[in-house]
Amino acid sequence: MSDHIPSAGGGSETEGQGEPREEPPPEGGQGEPEGADPAGGSLEAHDIPESLIKKRLGRMDTRKALFDLCKSIGGLEEILLPRSVKADALTRRAGNTLVIREVTNRIRQDVAAWDAFRKAIEGQIPQEIREAASQLTLENVEEAVEKHTTEDLLLASAVNETPPPRQVVTALVARYNSESVKAADEATKDARVKNLESEVERLRQENEKLSFQKRVSAEQIKALTEQVDALTAKMKEGLGRVQDSEDRIGNIVEENEELKEQVSGLERRGEQLERALDGERRAYSKAAKRVDELYSDLNLVTEERDRIRGALQNARFTDRGFGDLLVRAVKNEVAAMPGSIDSAARTARLLEFMGKVLQVHGEMQTGHSPASEGRSSRRESSEDPESSQRAPARSSSRKEEEREEPRESGPADGLLAQDTPANGTRERAASLKVRQRPSLSFRALGGAGEIGGSSHLLDFGRTRILVDAGIKPDGRGPAAPAFEKADRLDAAVITHAHLDHCGALPLLVKDRPELPIYCTPPSAKLIINALTDHAAMGGSVAGGVPIHEVRKRLIPVDFGKEFPVGDTKVRLTESGHLLGAASVLITSGSAKVFHTGDISLEDHFSIPSAKLPDVRNIDLLIMESTLADKEAQPFRDSVRTMVEVINDTTLGREGTVLIPTYALGQAQEIILALKHFASDLDRDVFIYVDGSVVTTSERLYAEQIGYMKPYLQQSNPREVFFSENIRAVANDDAARERILTSPCAVIASPVTMQGGASAFYRRRLENSEKNAVILPSNASASYAVLPEDGQERWRVERVNFAAHCTQGDLLSITEKLSPRQIILIHGSRRRISDLAFKLAPSHKIHTPTVGETVRTVL
Repeated sequence: MSDHIPSAGGGSETEGQGEPREEPPPEGGQGEPEGADPAGGSLEAHDIPESLIKKRLGRMDTRKALFDLCKSIGGLEEILLPRSVKADALTRRAGNTLVIREVTNRIRQDVAAWDAFRKAIEGQIPQEIREAASQLTLENVEEAVEKHTTEDLLLASAVNETPPPRQVVTALVARYNSESVKAADEATKDARVKNLESEVERLRQENEKLSFQKRVSAEQIKALTEQVDALTAKMKEGLGRVQDSEDRIGNIVEENEELKEQVSGLERRGEQLERALDGERRAYSKAAKRVDELYSDLNLVTEERDRIRGALQNARFTDRGFGDLLVRAVKNEVAAMPGSIDSAARTARLLEFMGKVLQVHGEMQTGHSPASEGRSSRRESSEDPESSQRAPARSSSRKEEEREEPRESGPADGLLAQDTPANGTRERAASLKVRQRPSLSFRALGGAGEIGGSSHLLDFGRTRILVDAGIKPDGRGPAAPAFEKADRLDAAVITHAHLDHCGALPLLVKDRPELPIYCTPPSAKLIINALTDHAAMGGSVAGGVPIHEVRKRLIPVDFGKEFPVGDTKVRLTESGHLLGAASVLITSGSAKVFHTGDISLEDHFSIPSAKLPDVRNIDLLIMESTLADKEAQPFRDSVRTMVEVINDTTLGREGTVLIPTYALGQAQEIILALKHFASDLDRDVFIYVDGSVVTTSERLYAEQIGYMKPYLQQSNPREVFFSENIRAVANDDAARERILTSPCAVIASPVTMQGGASAFYRRRLENSEKNAVILPSNASASYAVLPEDGQERWRVERVNFAAHCTQGDLLSITEKLSPRQIILIHGSRRRISDLAFKLAPSHKIHTPTVGETVRTVL
């Protein structure tokens, strides 16, 4: 076989032979395949079972040998394989089923292919098996099969040039087919056995699971039984309690009916008391008017006293031994009289006494009759010519004064004898008892004639209250108030959590470690957060106590709840400036003082607007003046402007909008406003929130949602400020760079853009004309100058988002509260002067600056 080489034409040649082998004649009318030699040549392809050829081709070494033959013998590749299949397909490990089937068919049909197959497997058959195959007979087939496999003997017979007799081959083929069938049956049985074994294993595992579940179920049933028993016992106990409750409810219903009757009686009594109170109010109003009249009368009395004092200064007596002494005594008494209504009665009595003394003195000088008066005058004339010359002059001057102004002319006895209004005033003053009104000393430690460092000391005499303890975040002037100048303090009240009202608390607590500090519950949390953030940015005031010490001194008090401080009563009302921001109403005796704090009457998106106390005729109004010269610009107009700028910048110019803001209050208002107008914004444009605004909104505002507007109280606290299009940004420059790759709007703190997140965005955006910045009113003052070249590259838009009253609102507050006196604070001097000019015709106005004190009677 080793010398038999297939040719490309499908025949074969044998080395050492000069001519080809003769082809045997066909048998039975069918021709044999080319190259077959039934008489004694090698086996043909159809003599070997097709399944055996396929099985052998399934081995990689067989296919590798065929591949090598195809490479070494030209044309063999076209004989073994279809045109579309290359020889290297034989060496693939996967996807060879179709190739093997096609090669098998070619081997069985083409002699050259059959010879190539025989050549490929020749080296795979051991020489021992080939020799055994060449010696096979019908007698020793069984013996050979016991030593070697039927498959190997058949393949060896195919490889040998001299195959065994055809009967032996037929017997081997029959035996191979039988073994194949038997092997297939055994394989099928093995597969079934394996399947059954796996099924048995699965059933066993399921049985174990069922057993475990059974045990668990039994334990659960036992536990449920115990629970049912316990619930049954509780149910019985509950039924007993229900019965008791029903009995109690019956009693309560009866008591409720009785209470309703009592309430009806109380309501009737309340109506009676209200009517009585209305009468008292009217009486009080009349008494107040009467007091005002008495004050006017007191002024008249004081003026008359001064006129009489002047008359006494010019008085002369003839009898110097008695008259001079008497006049001197009267002068001393009158000079010592105080100028208040409390001593009006005493003044009237002294004036009456003085009139009588002067009348007696006049009688001593002139006598009771004109004759005696003439004699006396002649005597004085003869004794003292100079005196006689002076007396007529005095007389004539008195007559002239009497003709012009009767109250100031003539002798005092004539004046007092006349029935004039001054006489009636003295009589009324003598019988009147006036209640002493409280006084107030207001001292501005900061936040007067300026914005920042608000701290105001209210001294009611026995009670001293400090309202606010702020710093100046801009660093202009002293950073904090001089609390050491405040002397004794009974309490402090902080109106809200902005640093210009609470930033100096660490210094105040250090200076007064036991001082109670009152504020609202939301402000208590926001104040600590504001101080912590300020310290984290390196802005804390040096020398103060740690922030946890400040937290210990804060005493939260709800809006509307009155609490005592010394001999005064204090009540906090909503000011509408910030979450938790309050105005302060202080009652001292019959006097009421209202400190507005930072106040806003405009309707907000996050918190209710200011609620003024239901009190008129306030004795003193201490009012902020931040926007005292501004006209109102509604928030909603500002929001619409912001929406227009965002749409124009992001959609029209594919740029980015920066909105710098305060992290506390203003930022939340802007976010909610943009959420409210979300339908006007493009859905593909995102609004990002960065800086301290994120933690303030997510944590602090969400925790105090009960103090926000009712429509927000029904929301998920974590979703109040954020939505699909409004997202928080991680505190990382890389994250900020990522969001700037697409057009968007960014709300970032701080408002000054001098540090933090807003400063980052300003550096990245301000040098491009396609970008824009929206400055809320407070940010406008903080906005720095133009770049070095003087060109403003990005678009700058200014809107009103300051939660302060404008001029019209401040005037409406004074109209509602009708204060007797007003102190204007928390504003520039120009704005305070402008507001004072408008208020002056109807009110007494004080405009102190820092360090000045206003003393007034309430």
